[in-house]
Order: sequence, then structure tokens, then C-alpha cells
Amino acid sequence: MPTFSSWLLIAAAAAAHGYLVWHRLLAYLRYLQQEGYEHIRFLRWTHARSLSDPAFWLSITGAWLYPRWPTAVTMGVVVAMVLLARAQPDPRRSGKITLKMTWRARRVQAIAFLIATAIWVGLATVLVGVAAGPMLLASVIVYAVIPFVLVAANTCLRPYERHIQRQYEAEAVRRVADLQPFVIGITGSYGKSSSKAILAHILQFHGPTLAAAGSINTLMGVTRHIREALVPGHVFMVVEMGAFQTGSIARLCQLTPPSAALITAVGDMHLERFGSLDAIVRAKGELAAALPPDGLLVVNADSPGALRIAQNTRGRRILLYGETSTEDLDTRLEQVEFSTTGTAFVLRTRNDVYRCTTPLLGRPIVLNLAGAFTLACAVGVDPAVAVAAITTLRPVSNRLEVVKESGVTWIRDAYNSNQAGFRAALEVVAALPVARRFIATPGVIELGAEQFAVNRTLAREAAAVCDTALVVADTNREAFLTGYRDAGCEDRLVSVPSRAAAFRWLRETVREGDAVILENDLPDLYEPAGVFWKTVSRG
Repeated sequence: MPTFSSWLLIAAAAAAHGYLVWHRLLAYLRYLQQEGYEHIRFLRWTHARSLSDPAFWLSITGAWLYPRWPTAVTMGVVVAMVLLARAQPDPRRSGKITLKMTWRARRVQAIAFLIATAIWVGLATVLVGVAAGPMLLASVIVYAVIPFVLVAANTCLRPYERHIQRQYEAEAVRRVADLQPFVIGITGSYGKSSSKAILAHILQFHGPTLAAAGSINTLMGVTRHIREALVPGHVFMVVEMGAFQTGSIARLCQLTPPSAALITAVGDMHLERFGSLDAIVRAKGELAAALPPDGLLVVNADSPGALRIAQNTRGRRILLYGETSTEDLDTRLEQVEFSTTGTAFVLRTRNDVYRCTTPLLGRPIVLNLAGAFTLACAVGVDPAVAVAAITTLRPVSNRLEVVKESGVTWIRDAYNSNQAGFRAALEVVAALPVARRFIATPGVIELGAEQFAVNRTLAREAAAVCDTALVVADTNREAFLTGYRDAGCEDRLVSVPSRAAAFRWLRETVREGDAVILENDLPDLYEPAGVFWKTVSRG
């Protein structure tokens, strides 16, 4: 029978193990949340990552040494587990995308912890008398299967989560029906968030306007925003509608039935998820299909995918805008000129010509301005008021945001990069009167089979504009190396393992009069396994 000191040792080992498991669950939960609680994508990311966890190898080592010095080894492992847990940064406050401890996240973590505890207790009990160090062997297995434990917890909670979500959705639907704002849906492969912000800014001069800050564009995100922010008096509600699969936008349109819609651009963004451009066009076209017979559809005619949606839509009022399109446009963007203070451009409509200035930079952003201007004027905003509103816009953080620090011009375009945004940043830096031009980028992602070819082409284009390029991390390194070899500029490409390493290199290299593009910042999901455990243990 175990002595009192043995029970104390068992209690210490159980507490230390539980303490570390709680922290590891938080670390993995951040990635499950980033994947929208989708099991397959999450498990594809985790792969065999848990087997590189120091806690896994600590438990194996402890179990192997336990027969020789059971008390000393157990105490040593207990101390090491506590130190590993303490050394792990809180994912709610660290990382590129922090863990949001919603009630769903809290429930998943709590259930996962109970499952992990049951596994540990059950294994430790079974292994008593069969193996040396049963508690430590049980810990080995628990650390190895933590990702599956989270999946199991999320699966258990799915019926309850769906019940709660339906209640919240019904409440949001009732609020929209009762208050009856004029709903404007915005979708596209890119440009949604900036177009939403621009359009809401213009509309507010015509009537009280509700638009979520940032990139809230999912069913539950929009539901929560309606429940918390939609109040009597709102005349307009601008809703960003994102999609990772067919049917997503149709669901959002059931929640917020649109009277008008803006389609910014439809391209290969998230091609890896959808599988084909046709599937992306169908998914984005759900917004046009949801418009009432007299609904307004404003479409970027420069985008072939968006134009296809307009051409396939019948019975709605359709307005086209663009710059290069040969279509008969309702608003044409002309004479775009960039400077360190912003952009000057002309909007030519069917009735007049408007000379505009804005602090915003980048051809895609200015094209988004043209779309927002077209829609705003179509719903009653005076064009002169819209032009004046455009001059008072402010750059959105990390979307072609130009900042000067110690004589260095930083072009921050790190949010959710795509081909058009990448090229826009190159165009802007090429127009600036600077001494040297640098770009730091991991390339663009989620392009499926096209990803290597696209990044190879972007690398060649970067070589034609920038004096030096830093390719960050491994995701697109080979594509950039190939592109720079194609351009005969391999000596002007620098490979760095991480964003932190890129900043160190830039701080040591750039000087007054230089310009630096920070193009894209890969989500934590794209960090290699070694970097993951580095961030878990040291931040």
C-alpha cells in the first residue's frame, strides 16, 4: 500500500502534468480557432507536431530513468513540467493572431481537459504493476494525442454549439427585420474590408451607418455584431461577407438580406480551399443571387471573375466600375498618381468628371474607392459629398500604410496579401523618390497548385523594382529563389527563417532615404514545427 509520501508524490506529479496539459491545450486551441474549428485542416497542420513537444520527450526520459531513482526522477519531472508550462507564452496575448477566449473556446478547452485527465488517470491505473513509472508513461501518451483530444472535445460540443448558434442567429434575424436598415453586402476575393470601411465612411455623411471594424465576415461574427451594435436609427448596414466554401455567403444573406451589393474582385484567393476558380465565382455569386428583383449590384469590371457574376445576373440594376476594362463603365478610374502623401486620381462617370485626392495608396485601394463611390452615389449620396469624404479617409493599418521612421519609408502591407496587393505595393514603392528599395515577404499563399508559379512570377517582378528582397520562412522560398534566378538577380535575394530575423536584418541594413515594403505576414499556421515549439517555450 502506498505510503503518505508516495501519495504526495503522485499528487505532485498529477498536478504538474495537469498544469502543463492546460497550457498545451491553450497553445493548440489557438490554431484550432484559426482554422475555424475545422478538424481536417487543424489535424493536417498538427501532423506529427506533438511528437516534437519537449514535454513528450521529458516524459519518455523520465519513464526510462524511473526504475533507478523513482523519487528523484518524479520530482525532477514535476519541476521540469512546471517550468515548461511557465515558459510558454499565453496565446491569448502573444502570436500574430491571438487566441480569443470566446465562450466556445472556454467550453472546448474545459471538455478537452476533462478528456485528457480521464485518459491520464485510466492509463496510469492500467499500467500500475505492468510498467515502471506508469504516471510518466501515461503523460507520454497524453502529450502525443493532445490535438486529437481537442478534436474530440469540439465534436462532443457540436450539437450544443449549433443549438446556441441557431438561437443567436434567430435573435439577429429578428433585430434586422425589426429595425430594417438598408443592407449592403460586400464580397470578393480581396478588397472586402477596405471597401467596407470606405463605403461606410462615405455613407455616414448621408445617414447613420453600421459597419463592423476589421475583417468580421463570418456567420457568427456578423451575428454577434448585429446583436451588440445594431440599434434603432441606423439607416445603412454594410456587411462584409467572406466564404471558405460554397453556401457561406448564402447563409450570411439569410441573416442580413441585402438590398444592394458590391463585388470587389473575384480571383484565386483561397484557391486551395475551393479547388477551382469556377467554385470561387459560384460562391461569391451567391450575394448577387440573394438581391431582390429591384436590387442594386455594383461590380468591378476589371476582374474577369466579378464580371462573370454581373453577366450571369438578371433582373437587377447593375453598375460597372473599373480602370482597364473595355466594358461600358458607369464609373471609370483615370489618371492615378502616387506620392508620399497619398493618391490623386479622376473618376469619370456618365454625367461628370470628378478630380479626387486621398491619403490612401495602392491601385487596388483606389479601385475600391471607385466602387464605393459608385454604390454610395447610387443610393442617394451627393457625388460632391462623396468626393469630399474620400479626402478625409485614413489608411487602414497594414494595408499599404506608409509610415516614416528615422528617415526610412515603411510601406506596411502585411495583412492578407494577394497578387494584386503585392503588385500594388511594388507600383507604389517604384513611384517614390527614395535611395534604395527593399521588400520583406513570405510570398502569397493558399493558391493550391498555382502557388509556386505565382510566387515565381512575383519574385521576378520584385527583382525589377527592389534593390534587395528578403524571403521569409520556407513556404515560398524555392519559388522566390527560382524567380530571382530567372531575373539574374539571385545575389539580391536574402533568405531569413522568420519575421523576427527579417526585422533584425533590416534594422542593421536600411538607412535614411530607403524604403521598405512589408508584404504579407503568414499566419501562425504556416510556422514550421521547430518555430512552433520555439514560440511556445520562448515567445
